[in-house]
Amino acid sequence: MKIKADISGFILAGGKSNRMGTDKALLLVQEETLLIRIKNLIGPFCKTVEISGYKSDYSDFNIKMIPDLYPGIGPVSGLISTLKHSSTEWNLLVSVDTPFINKELIQSLITQIGEFDCIIPEHDGGMEPLIGLYNRKILPQLEEVINQGDYKLQRLVAKLNTRYLDCRPLIQKYPRLFFNINRPEDYNSI
Repeated sequence: MKIKADISGFILAGGKSNRMGTDKALLLVQEETLLIRIKNLIGPFCKTVEISGYKSDYSDFNIKMIPDLYPGIGPVSGLISTLKHSSTEWNLLVSVDTPFINKELIQSLITQIGEFDCIIPEHDGGMEPLIGLYNRKILPQLEEVINQGDYKLQRLVAKLNTRYLDCRPLIQKYPRLFFNINRPEDYNSI
């Protein structure tokens, strides 16, 4: 495992958690908040770990927060905000509500770094653009899609030189790898 690569890490935690009814980042899984769980997971791989989003409830965690430059347009705002803030070429973004992603997935993504714009996990259920590596060089395309009012990360990723990482073997080993907590019943199932 390569430790402390020249990568900035960002935890996507700017969502409203409407379907959950409470802030997902503060939910406990195995006696730690999802926010700290993701920080501890990606920390060994990244020079820095910061939060994409700003909520006063997070100030006690002593993790720098990057406010959305374009509030209300979803994860694409977190992506552009973090890339503009970042000092590294490559940036790891991980959604706070994915409690079962693991070091093997992160390492697999990092080993794919090359002449790509982004590196995104893919499996039979689709792609996972909220867990991936993004290169700062995509900022012009990102600004263009935002200016056009197209806020879907899937469409942006389809326009880029994307390296899709086949995660079917990982899912065979870890069936809940990409499990996402959106509703109380999702949280209660873990």
